Amino acid sequence: VSEYMQWILRQMINTDMLMASCARVMTYGDLKCEPEVTLPSDSSIIQKGWPSKGEVEFKNVYMKYRANTDHVIKNLNLKIHPGEKIGCVGRTGAGKSSIIQMLFRMVEIDKSTDDLKQSSICIDGIDTQGLGLHALRNSISIIPQAPVVFTGSIRRNLDPLHEYTTEELWYALDEVGLKPYIDSLPDKLDTDMTNATSVFSVGQKQLICLARAILKKNKIIVLDEATANVDFQTDSFIQKKIMEKFKDCTVFTIAHRLSTIANYDKVLVLDKGRCVEFGAPYLLLVKNFGDDKITNTEGVFASMVLHTGPKNSHFIFEICKNKYMFNS
Repeated sequence: VSEYMQWILRQMINTDMLMASCARVMTYGDLKCEPEVTLPSDSSIIQKGWPSKGEVEFKNVYMKYRANTDHVIKNLNLKIHPGEKIGCVGRTGAGKSSIIQMLFRMVEIDKSTDDLKQSSICIDGIDTQGLGLHALRNSISIIPQAPVVFTGSIRRNLDPLHEYTTEELWYALDEVGLKPYIDSLPDKLDTDMTNATSVFSVGQKQLICLARAILKKNKIIVLDEATANVDFQTDSFIQKKIMEKFKDCTVFTIAHRLSTIANYDKVLVLDKGRCVEFGAPYLLLVKNFGDDKITNTEGVFASMVLHTGPKNSHFIFEICKNKYMFNS
């Protein structure tokens, strides 16, 4: 009897597991397809050199992940001028990553009501809703929080579509400081990265992602907490390279460390999906121009800086002040 009871229980558990797999397949089959990856108008827009400036504008943008849920982004109106470096900060769940999802059209903005019909995200004056997904996503470079490494060689990781010469690949590696290390490997660019952890550390894999962005030469660069999992030295190196190689590009950074975006042109502070502060970091920290310490203690960004501690907050404030005075 006990053997039959065990057998019955085992069959019940197996049946439950198999039915769960079946339910997942049915759910995937019901998923709504993404919009068209290519449109007839894409080629003419790209031939004109779009995007040539890197201006990004959000107009009355709302976004929700499902029809029966609340908006996670609410009434976002934001204009990022060409070449500006924008840092995005906020508490967990404030909507920082949702902005990237909208920018790449991983999730479409809400246009379900008459009030939202005119909502748009424009890049260089072109509404991204009217572009094919390939044209849009190829025009924006992203360095994610978790570095993406493909199976295959280093060459394939840098240039999966075979668009660049060997000299260009070595140039990009030299820019991110990986050329001496890769040159010392027996197979150099053809080194197999199937087991990436045995070839590169996390910081080095993030530098591979940076090298990809340098090769693409796009006018818009997105960093999704790209330095959250690396040490302070690698973080400083990546930020220095971004300022050097992408000085004429628009950079949008979701910040993990406030010191990362202290020398940026502007900071976007989100709270519960709304923009609560947007401006130069120094001006968000002080009440009056010329103040030599944090005086705007009621400000959201200022309170976040103060919570890092007296030493760190003073360090961040000095970076913000020096950057603003230099630009002025």
